[in-house]
Parts: sequence; structure tokens; C-alpha cells
Amino acid sequence: MAESMTAAQHRERAAAHDAEAAASFERCDTDGFVSQWSSGLMGALERTRAELAEAGGRAEFPALFDTAGRLVAAKWVETRHGMAWGLLESDDPHSRFTGWFSPSQARGPVAREQRDARKGYQVGRVRARAGAKLGGSGTGLSGALSVRPYVYRADGGFSRDVEVVSASHYPA
Repeated sequence: MAESMTAAQHRERAAAHDAEAAASFERCDTDGFVSQWSSGLMGALERTRAELAEAGGRAEFPALFDTAGRLVAAKWVETRHGMAWGLLESDDPHSRFTGWFSPSQARGPVAREQRDARKGYQVGRVRARAGAKLGGSGTGLSGALSVRPYVYRADGGFSRDVEVVSASHYPA
């Protein structure tokens, strides 16, 4: 449903959530903090969705390229050793991983790019189909306090139906 709404419709919903939070505060002072907090979050989510709608339902994400600038079937995933590129068996974002690539952690951008290139890859940027939802980390109150709207790739993490912004973070 959220993807078919216009930016104006998302902004109307955001304003309604903001009004709910304000009305709750007026009625309850601080006793209604949970409903005020949730209304505020929903307002922020609708504003994020409005921005996505204005951008044609797409957002910018990192992508993996070979050194010739061709898109590599890979997706950015969390591993037990941190974030890495999982190299996909096919263009299906749900296919199995056939290998891994961890970008260089060198301090300088030139050194990072050179080290990545020695491994046959470069990290760039693409505009891909996107969605927005609420998420956070942690549990209990600390988890609740980390909840915020975030933008995610709606294509499962990889697609060739993207607009290449840059095949390298470090253009020549």
C-alpha cells in the first residue's frame, strides 16, 4: 500500500500522526508518552516514504562492480566478521553465495581502491527500488529508543534493474 501512495498522501498521514501526538500530549501530559512516541515515529516514517515517492520509489545504495565497471551479482550482508559482499551464484538475490569480498579498510581512499582492485572489485553506487520501514537494534527500552525509519532495497539486495550512479566511490 505504501508504495502506491503519492508524496502528498504520505505527508497528510505524517501530519495526522503529528496531530495525534500533540493531542495526546494535551490530554495526558507525560502519561501518554508511549502513544506520543509511536505517533511521532509513524509521522517520521510517512515523511521518509514521501521523500521516496518524490524520488520515484528509488534510493541510492552501495553496489559491487568489477574493475571494468560491470555490476557484479552480489549483496551487502552482515556476517559474523562484520559487513561483506556475498557473491551470488546468479542474478537472483536469494541464490546461494559462492564467495565473499570484504572491502579494504585502508585509511586513504586511493589505497582502498587500489587494494580492492587487486582483488578484482570496486565499490560504487546505484539507485534501486526502495521501501521504508521502522527498525532498530537492541532489546527492551534501549531497543525502543533506537527505533527509527530506514530505507531498504526492495529488490532483495541485488538487481540489474538499477541506475548506476558511480562504478567507484573514488572517481579518477
